[in-house]
Amino acid sequence: MLAHADVTRWRRDWESVMRHYQPGRDELLAAGLAAAEEVHGRRPERVLDVGGGPGTTAEAVLRRWPGAHVTVLDVDPLLLALTATALPHVRTVRADLHTAQWLAPAGGPYDVVLALMIVHYLPEDRVRDWYAEARQLLRPGGLLLVGDAMRDAPSTAPSLADTGVDPWTAWWTTLAGEPSMAPLLRERATALAGLVCAEFAAPAGWHRETAWRAGFSDSTVLHRRADQALMAFRRPPDGR
Repeated sequence: MLAHADVTRWRRDWESVMRHYQPGRDELLAAGLAAAEEVHGRRPERVLDVGGGPGTTAEAVLRRWPGAHVTVLDVDPLLLALTATALPHVRTVRADLHTAQWLAPAGGPYDVVLALMIVHYLPEDRVRDWYAEARQLLRPGGLLLVGDAMRDAPSTAPSLADTGVDPWTAWWTTLAGEPSMAPLLRERATALAGLVCAEFAAPAGWHRETAWRAGFSDSTVLHRRADQALMAFRRPPDGR
Protein backbone atom coordinates (compact mmCIF):
# COMPACT_ATOMS: atom_id res chain seq x y z
CA MET A 1 0.00 0.00 0.00
CA LEU A 2 1.49 3.34 -1.06
CA ALA A 3 1.34 6.29 1.34
CA HIS A 4 -0.72 9.14 -0.10
CA ALA A 5 1.71 11.78 1.16
CA ASP A 6 4.59 10.15 -0.70
CA VAL A 7 2.51 9.66 -3.84
CA THR A 8 1.51 13.32 -3.80
CA ARG A 9 5.16 14.35 -3.61
CA TRP A 10 6.34 11.95 -6.31
CA ARG A 11 3.58 13.05 -8.69
CA ARG A 12 4.31 16.72 -8.02
CA ASP A 13 7.99 16.17 -8.76
CA TRP A 14 7.11 14.15 -11.87
CA GLU A 15 5.15 17.08 -13.25
CA SER A 16 8.18 19.31 -12.67
CA VAL A 17 10.27 16.87 -14.69
CA MET A 18 7.73 16.92 -17.52
CA ARG A 19 7.71 20.72 -17.58
CA HIS A 20 11.49 20.67 -17.93
CA TYR A 21 11.29 18.57 -21.09
CA GLN A 22 8.09 20.14 -22.44
CA PRO A 23 8.25 23.93 -22.07
CA GLY A 24 4.84 25.61 -21.93
CA ARG A 25 3.19 22.37 -20.85
CA ASP A 26 0.28 24.05 -19.05
CA GLU A 27 -0.51 26.32 -22.00
CA LEU A 28 -0.13 23.40 -24.41
CA LEU A 29 -2.65 21.26 -22.54
CA ALA A 30 -5.07 24.16 -22.11
CA ALA A 31 -4.99 24.78 -25.87
CA GLY A 32 -5.79 21.13 -26.54
CA LEU A 33 -8.69 20.97 -24.10
CA ALA A 34 -10.15 24.21 -25.45
CA ALA A 35 -9.97 22.81 -28.99
CA ALA A 36 -11.78 19.66 -27.90
CA GLU A 37 -14.59 21.73 -26.37
CA GLU A 38 -14.90 23.73 -29.56
CA VAL A 39 -14.99 20.65 -31.79
CA HIS A 40 -17.62 18.87 -29.70
CA GLY A 41 -19.58 21.94 -28.67
CA ARG A 42 -19.54 20.61 -25.12
CA ARG A 43 -17.25 19.12 -22.50
CA PRO A 44 -15.99 15.74 -23.75
CA GLU A 45 -17.29 12.81 -21.74
CA ARG A 46 -14.73 10.07 -22.46
CA VAL A 47 -10.98 10.70 -22.58
CA LEU A 48 -8.03 8.35 -23.08
CA ASP A 49 -4.63 9.55 -21.86
CA VAL A 50 -2.08 7.45 -23.74
CA GLY A 51 1.20 7.08 -21.88
CA GLY A 52 -0.40 8.95 -19.01
CA GLY A 53 2.17 7.85 -16.42
CA PRO A 54 1.26 8.81 -12.84
CA GLY A 55 -1.93 10.60 -13.91
CA THR A 56 -0.87 14.24 -13.58
CA THR A 57 -2.28 15.06 -17.01
CA ALA A 58 -5.46 13.13 -16.25
CA GLU A 59 -5.83 15.16 -13.06
CA ALA A 60 -5.56 18.40 -15.06
CA VAL A 61 -8.20 17.11 -17.48
CA LEU A 62 -10.55 16.35 -14.59
CA ARG A 63 -10.07 19.81 -13.11
CA ARG A 64 -11.44 21.25 -16.35
CA TRP A 65 -13.94 18.45 -17.07
CA PRO A 66 -14.89 17.10 -13.63
CA GLY A 67 -17.58 14.80 -14.98
CA ALA A 68 -15.42 13.11 -17.61
CA HIS A 69 -14.64 9.40 -17.63
CA VAL A 70 -10.85 9.28 -17.97
CA THR A 71 -8.69 6.25 -18.76
CA VAL A 72 -4.91 6.33 -18.22
CA LEU A 73 -2.96 3.84 -20.33
CA ASP A 74 0.73 3.13 -19.80
CA VAL A 75 3.21 0.25 -20.01
CA ASP A 76 4.77 1.12 -16.64
CA PRO A 77 3.11 -0.63 -13.66
CA LEU A 78 4.81 1.65 -11.14
CA LEU A 79 3.47 4.84 -12.70
CA LEU A 80 0.00 3.32 -13.00
CA ALA A 81 0.14 2.44 -9.29
CA LEU A 82 0.73 6.13 -8.54
CA THR A 83 -2.30 7.02 -10.66
CA ALA A 84 -4.50 4.42 -8.98
CA THR A 85 -3.53 5.66 -5.51
CA ALA A 86 -4.02 9.35 -6.27
CA LEU A 87 -7.03 9.01 -8.60
CA PRO A 88 -8.97 5.88 -7.60
CA HIS A 89 -11.94 6.94 -9.76
CA VAL A 90 -9.78 6.91 -12.91
CA ARG A 91 -9.54 3.71 -14.96
CA THR A 92 -5.98 2.49 -15.46
CA VAL A 93 -4.86 0.16 -18.24
CA ARG A 94 -1.46 -1.45 -18.66
CA ALA A 95 -0.50 -1.86 -22.33
CA ASP A 96 2.51 -1.54 -24.62
CA LEU A 97 2.22 0.80 -27.62
CA HIS A 98 4.94 -1.04 -29.54
CA THR A 99 2.32 -3.44 -30.96
CA ALA A 100 -1.34 -3.12 -31.97
CA GLN A 101 -2.28 -5.26 -28.97
CA TRP A 102 -2.79 -2.08 -26.92
CA LEU A 103 -6.08 -1.42 -28.74
CA ALA A 104 -8.16 -4.15 -27.09
CA PRO A 105 -7.51 -3.17 -23.45
CA ALA A 106 -7.75 0.54 -24.30
CA GLY A 107 -11.47 0.20 -24.92
CA GLY A 108 -13.39 3.11 -26.37
CA PRO A 109 -14.84 4.81 -28.22
CA TYR A 110 -13.49 8.12 -26.91
CA ASP A 111 -14.26 11.77 -27.56
CA VAL A 112 -10.59 12.64 -27.05
CA VAL A 113 -7.38 10.61 -27.24
CA LEU A 114 -4.46 12.49 -25.70
CA ALA A 115 -0.79 11.60 -26.20
CA LEU A 116 1.74 13.96 -24.60
CA MET A 117 5.44 13.14 -24.81
CA ILE A 118 4.82 9.58 -25.98
CA VAL A 119 5.22 9.19 -29.77
CA HIS A 120 8.96 9.90 -29.57
CA TYR A 121 9.35 6.55 -27.80
CA LEU A 122 8.26 4.70 -30.95
CA PRO A 123 10.20 4.18 -34.20
CA GLU A 124 8.93 5.96 -37.32
CA ASP A 125 7.17 2.98 -38.91
CA ARG A 126 5.42 2.18 -35.65
CA VAL A 127 4.23 5.79 -35.28
CA ARG A 128 2.59 5.53 -38.72
CA ASP A 129 0.64 2.46 -37.59
CA TRP A 130 -0.13 4.03 -34.23
CA TYR A 131 -1.98 6.94 -35.85
CA ALA A 132 -4.30 4.53 -37.64
CA GLU A 133 -4.84 2.59 -34.41
CA ALA A 134 -5.60 5.72 -32.39
CA ARG A 135 -8.20 6.70 -34.97
CA GLN A 136 -10.06 3.43 -34.32
CA LEU A 137 -10.52 4.41 -30.67
CA LEU A 138 -12.26 7.71 -31.48
CA ARG A 139 -15.92 8.37 -31.99
CA PRO A 140 -16.80 9.94 -35.36
CA GLY A 141 -15.79 13.59 -34.98
CA GLY A 142 -13.44 12.74 -32.10
CA LEU A 143 -10.11 14.46 -31.58
CA LEU A 144 -6.57 13.09 -31.30
CA LEU A 145 -4.17 15.45 -29.51
CA VAL A 146 -0.45 14.76 -29.97
CA GLY A 147 2.13 16.84 -28.12
CA ASP A 148 5.81 16.07 -28.61
CA ALA A 149 9.07 17.25 -30.14
CA MET A 150 8.33 18.43 -33.70
CA ARG A 151 11.52 19.98 -34.94
CA ASP A 152 10.57 22.25 -37.81
CA ALA A 153 13.53 24.44 -36.85
CA PRO A 154 16.75 23.97 -34.85
CA SER A 155 16.03 23.22 -31.23
CA THR A 156 16.02 26.13 -28.79
CA ALA A 157 15.19 24.01 -25.76
CA PRO A 158 17.77 23.89 -22.95
CA SER A 159 20.12 20.93 -23.14
CA LEU A 160 21.35 18.86 -20.23
CA ALA A 161 24.77 20.43 -20.72
CA ASP A 162 23.20 23.86 -20.16
CA THR A 163 21.61 22.91 -16.83
CA GLY A 164 24.01 20.27 -15.59
CA VAL A 165 21.01 18.24 -14.35
CA ASP A 166 19.09 15.28 -15.73
CA PRO A 167 15.72 15.57 -13.93
CA TRP A 168 14.44 12.24 -15.30
CA THR A 169 17.35 10.27 -13.82
CA ALA A 170 17.17 12.23 -10.58
CA TRP A 171 13.46 11.42 -10.17
CA TRP A 172 13.95 7.69 -10.67
CA THR A 173 17.05 7.65 -8.44
CA THR A 174 15.06 9.23 -5.61
CA LEU A 175 12.26 6.73 -6.07
CA ALA A 176 14.73 3.83 -6.00
CA GLY A 177 15.79 4.95 -2.55
CA GLU A 178 12.31 4.34 -1.14
CA PRO A 179 12.04 0.80 0.34
CA SER A 180 8.28 0.73 -0.24
CA MET A 181 8.81 1.05 -3.99
CA ALA A 182 11.06 -2.01 -4.33
CA PRO A 183 8.31 -4.47 -5.41
CA LEU A 184 6.96 -2.06 -8.02
CA LEU A 185 10.44 -1.28 -9.29
CA ARG A 186 11.07 -5.01 -9.81
CA GLU A 187 7.75 -5.33 -11.64
CA ARG A 188 8.66 -2.31 -13.74
CA ALA A 189 12.03 -3.79 -14.70
CA THR A 190 10.29 -6.90 -15.97
CA ALA A 191 7.61 -4.97 -17.86
CA LEU A 192 10.11 -2.66 -19.59
CA ALA A 193 12.75 -5.28 -20.37
CA GLY A 194 13.87 -4.87 -23.97
CA LEU A 195 12.00 -1.61 -24.53
CA VAL A 196 14.07 1.36 -25.67
CA CYS A 197 13.17 4.93 -26.55
CA ALA A 198 13.49 5.56 -30.31
CA GLU A 199 13.96 9.33 -29.73
CA PHE A 200 11.84 9.87 -32.84
CA ALA A 201 11.14 13.49 -33.80
CA ALA A 202 9.60 14.70 -37.03
CA PRO A 203 8.28 18.08 -38.18
CA ALA A 204 4.60 18.96 -37.97
CA GLY A 205 4.23 18.39 -41.71
CA TRP A 206 5.25 14.77 -41.30
CA HIS A 207 2.62 14.25 -38.60
CA ARG A 208 -0.02 15.99 -40.74
CA GLU A 209 0.70 13.76 -43.73
CA THR A 210 0.84 10.60 -41.62
CA ALA A 211 -2.44 11.40 -39.89
CA TRP A 212 -4.12 12.13 -43.23
CA ARG A 213 -2.99 8.75 -44.58
CA ALA A 214 -4.35 7.15 -41.39
CA GLY A 215 -7.82 8.56 -42.10
CA PHE A 216 -7.91 11.82 -40.15
CA SER A 217 -9.46 14.82 -41.88
CA ASP A 218 -8.52 18.08 -40.19
CA SER A 219 -5.12 18.78 -38.64
CA THR A 220 -4.05 21.90 -36.76
CA VAL A 221 -0.99 23.06 -34.83
CA LEU A 222 -2.59 24.36 -31.63
CA HIS A 223 0.50 25.38 -29.69
CA ARG A 224 4.22 25.64 -30.22
CA ARG A 225 7.11 26.54 -27.93
CA ALA A 226 10.76 25.82 -28.57
CA ASP A 227 10.81 22.46 -30.38
CA GLN A 228 7.63 21.25 -28.67
CA ALA A 229 4.28 21.40 -30.46
CA LEU A 230 0.72 20.22 -29.92
CA MET A 231 -1.29 19.09 -32.92
CA ALA A 232 -4.99 18.19 -33.19
CA PHE A 233 -6.30 15.60 -35.66
CA ARG A 234 -10.01 14.98 -36.16
CA ARG A 235 -11.71 11.77 -37.17
CA PRO A 236 -14.26 12.66 -39.87
CA PRO A 237 -17.74 13.18 -38.37
CA ASP A 238 -19.25 10.72 -40.84
CA GLY A 239 -17.20 7.95 -39.23
CA ARG A 240 -15.04 7.13 -42.25
